[in-house]
Amino acid sequence: MSKHTLICLLLLLGMGVGTVCGQEDSVRISNPPVKIPIWDNGFRIGLTSQAQLVLPATLSADDPYVKSQPGFGGENGIELSYHFGYFGVSLGLTFGTFRVFNFKPHFDDAPGADFDDPDFWFYNQFHHYSMVHNVFLPLKFEFHYPFNDKFAIMADIGTKLAVGYQLRMADGSMWMTTYEDAAMKPLFASLVTDVGFYYRLPYGDLIRGSIGANVGFQHVTDGEYSYQNPSCNVEGSGTFFSRNTNFNVQAAYIHTFHRYKQRRVTETAWKTELPRHEFQFNVGDPVLTANSSNIGFDNFFCSLFRGFPYIYSPTYWTRPIGDYPITRIVPTFSFNYHYRAAKWLWVGGLTTVSGLHNTWHDRFTDEVTGHGSEVHVTLMPDLRFSYLNRKHVTLYSGFGLGLNMKFMHDPHLYGEDTQSYYGLAFQLTAFGVKAGAKHWFGDLELGYGDKGIISAGFGYEF
Repeated sequence: MSKHTLICLLLLLGMGVGTVCGQEDSVRISNPPVKIPIWDNGFRIGLTSQAQLVLPATLSADDPYVKSQPGFGGENGIELSYHFGYFGVSLGLTFGTFRVFNFKPHFDDAPGADFDDPDFWFYNQFHHYSMVHNVFLPLKFEFHYPFNDKFAIMADIGTKLAVGYQLRMADGSMWMTTYEDAAMKPLFASLVTDVGFYYRLPYGDLIRGSIGANVGFQHVTDGEYSYQNPSCNVEGSGTFFSRNTNFNVQAAYIHTFHRYKQRRVTETAWKTELPRHEFQFNVGDPVLTANSSNIGFDNFFCSLFRGFPYIYSPTYWTRPIGDYPITRIVPTFSFNYHYRAAKWLWVGGLTTVSGLHNTWHDRFTDEVTGHGSEVHVTLMPDLRFSYLNRKHVTLYSGFGLGLNMKFMHDPHLYGEDTQSYYGLAFQLTAFGVKAGAKHWFGDLELGYGDKGIISAGFGYEF
């Protein structure tokens, strides 16, 4: 082989290798790695925690010896949200600070203050500090704008609802006593707004940081206070009111279910093999209804759980205590909707209806003299965790927390007016099983709460 022939072969070989390398490079360039989007549409669930600077209560007069100062609080809870494009909506369930009293004495400004009195230091240094907590339901509308696949800014606005409560209490400290009287209201509403940022973690979940404000629309409590300081020969009194207004700093961990979205089709076959939506109707025992009733007397549950004696039974007719009632309790009827967000996680809502009915009888003639009724209605978001997922059988547990509304009308007890009370509703499902076919199923649940200790029913899934 001549020298010229060898050079030509080497040139041809180099050109071939270069062409192959170029083809490989072009393949890599035309098929870049798929980036994980930060704002893929869908449901998200998160844990939230915030610290709050609560605005001071307002004193009715300019008291020279007492100043109302800001206080500190906090709030923790869960958040369910749905995101589409640049927007999102969220509903939360949180527990945290509802109002703060932080009263500081200024007795050193009083004429005749005895600075050498050992008690003076105590009276003049200690704050009168107290707080009340409550359950909140924040509902927000959010706008977010991503700068890249890891970072985005956000802003939201919405309302925060707090369940009504009734609080009449006296709270005393070393130098001051407050007499708080909060009238019963069904709900307290406030305006909430936040600005902040999102940061995407390597596996797709999000960290959110924000600062915000909560502006209360109503007085959450009001009352009177009084104080005295023997070392200064000072005493006084006044009135106050407080609103749930605060500035806050919040951190949240948001689970986006991104890992489940990115799995191969074979790993997400449950989305087509298992139902995604479920409606459920159950009937349960009314133990909690009877235990919290204001009109129930002559029934097994009230006697067992509240200690009512049978003082209204006919065996006591000779006692001059007026008419007697016969109380009947309505079973608890519940209705659920659940959406399967992941193979093992369901999110949804629960409502229950139960009640009691009194029939009043004359103690001597046994004639019916009147009727009374009490209706319990609850609304609560809930979560379900299924740990056995088969086509025809599912085993699960869950919990829910929300609002309990109680309406009473019993002229014998409360006159002609209808009384209403609002409080906390909950349901803990320790064990549940459902089984069926062709979209229909029957179920049995054991737990404790407004749905009952034991409940059973049927449902439809698709």
